Amino acid sequence: MNIERLNPISEEEVTAMVSRQTRDDLAERIMMTTPDDPPTAPRHGRRRLLVGIPLAVTAAAAAVVVTSVAGPGQRVGPLPVGPDRAEAAALSFQREGGYLIVTVKDPIADPERYRREFAAYGLDIDLRLAPVSPRKAGTVIFMETPEGGDLETILAPGRCGSEVCGVGVKVPVDYSGHASIVFGRAARLGEKYDVGEGDAPGEGVDLPGISGRTVAEAWAVLKERNITDVLYRYEFRGSDRPYPHGLRRDQVKPEWYVHDAVAGTGDRMILFVGPEKR
Repeated sequence: MNIERLNPISEEEVTAMVSRQTRDDLAERIMMTTPDDPPTAPRHGRRRLLVGIPLAVTAAAAAVVVTSVAGPGQRVGPLPVGPDRAEAAALSFQREGGYLIVTVKDPIADPERYRREFAAYGLDIDLRLAPVSPRKAGTVIFMETPEGGDLETILAPGRCGSEVCGVGVKVPVDYSGHASIVFGRAARLGEKYDVGEGDAPGEGVDLPGISGRTVAEAWAVLKERNITDVLYRYEFRGSDRPYPHGLRRDQVKPEWYVHDAVAGTGDRMILFVGPEKR
């Protein structure tokens, strides 16, 4: 719920509403009133261990509390306005038969907060978020489970264009293993990210449209952006021969073409180049 402004109650109105008690007494009663304790999350089954994959998200809205002022003899205290307390959770758990359907609600929560919410259901699962292209935000990008693990990715055809991607994780309520899961979040402005199937060449390093340009054109762009830490990988008809370990800059020919540009370690960029245009 969106509340732009709360209209104050005038002193005259308060006096009229509490004619049989003083304002000091009213203030004391308000200060003594506290909200109900938040509900504890349910636990299902014994403690378990798991390993995980990536997914998309919606930020949780904060609850707004306004104070109700009542007449004599009526309870005066906080009145919750807006989302329920449950909506402030970082994860969403929906029970379907013997499974929990898990999705991310708060994409900027501390990973320890995700772990605690899994633990509240008796699960030992590590979950984190990694930057991805905007259309893959909220999808499962990686999941690791022990051999024979029963975790499943919930697939959503069409969610990521022509590729089929996962939008959640299905966990047995009696699962007893450790899991690691990575969900995708939209990359921030200027943030590098690993690209995957369906992403455009150069997208993860803010160089969309770099594929098909000559190396000379790419060098001009890199110079303009003051990018100097660049590695080169050779590609020609699916082979990296005769340079399986990459090339030095002086081995790269300006008339060659760029096939892709991806993020390396730190601020490093990797260009895939070769003599043929793709």
